[in-house]
Amino acid sequence: MLTRYREPLAVAAFDLQSRLYNIVEQGFLDLYGADHSRGEISLQTTLFRIAQYFGWTEILRRDIQYLSFPEADATRRVVQLQSDVAEAFRSDKYGQAMMLWADEQRALGELMIVEEHGKVLSMVFAAFRDRCQDTFAPSLARLRDELLLPEAEERLRDVQHGLCDLVRALDVNRVRYADELQRA
Repeated sequence: MLTRYREPLAVAAFDLQSRLYNIVEQGFLDLYGADHSRGEISLQTTLFRIAQYFGWTEILRRDIQYLSFPEADATRRVVQLQSDVAEAFRSDKYGQAMMLWADEQRALGELMIVEEHGKVLSMVFAAFRDRCQDTFAPSLARLRDELLLPEAEERLRDVQHGLCDLVRALDVNRVRYADELQRA
């Protein structure tokens, strides 16, 4: 089962950690934030990456709770690393900026789930963008503002570190992400 979701979860985790690294270390939102001509798309794509990660996490969570796995040790490791990322998002030790409680994380993931050609997937960016105002606005309005707050930085850094660990666990042979992971 983990085999089926390894690649899409790794891609979602890598894309999110990459954006968080760019925000924390490279000043991405300082350069392309709200006041920039590309500010809207930079915020939307960042929120999409967060939602996409939670989408794949929710898909995997649903399957794991009902099935047993031949690769139990690897599955346990991935589940633990996902739990660490979830904890970094929900913990109040960072303050409230970018804090997402467990139910909020799951709800975001649930909103991202679509079925296409008999397969359960996480929504692509074009669909997310089209549904952003109606479906996602209530869930993401607060995060949109908080992404720009300096007090969100420590949480984002710890989430990024957790995602790096998750990507390494998913890409065990370092086929796809060997040298591309940097910690903020």
